[in-house]
Amino acid sequence: MFETASKEDWVVIAALASPHILYAFIWFNSDTWRRWFGKSSVEKFETAAWLLKVVQFSSVIYWYLAKKPEGLDLWRISPLAAAVAAVLMAAGQALNIGIYRAIGHPGVYYGFKLGHKIPWVNGFPFNVVSHPQYVGSVLSVWAIAVLVWSQAPTGLGLLTAYWTGLYVITGVQESCF
Repeated sequence: MFETASKEDWVVIAALASPHILYAFIWFNSDTWRRWFGKSSVEKFETAAWLLKVVQFSSVIYWYLAKKPEGLDLWRISPLAAAVAAVLMAAGQALNIGIYRAIGHPGVYYGFKLGHKIPWVNGFPFNVVSHPQYVGSVLSVWAIAVLVWSQAPTGLGLLTAYWTGLYVITGVQESCF
């Protein structure tokens, strides 16, 4: 597979990994991050994470259009795919919004490692799944994949599985280390 990977494939592979590399760096080097950014460590982390999300989504659009220059015909999306995608997206975003409401921005962006007191929360969304932010993100990624599946270029399944795997690795890292 890798010997036949195109330039576009490598761009999206690297871009999708970029936030997770940042998460791992801060997880394992929080003292260094705090030394660099002091009291604004969480805010700098959040800004960097959002910028890398823009890089991720831009790279996926770039990959999609490079593989399928004619783009996406919204009228060809089946009602079933639209309904499944809507349910997955709603569930994913409910988890993502829930995590911000439960522990705030400092909690989401490793504040406990960066000098903030973060409340322990057992309610929603932590009472639904472990790592609700990552599960929410994966559900949202799969929602988009389901939406475009019938018109997607070859490799969308592998790309979506890879993206899911990155979240799984990050969740395991946070649970085990």
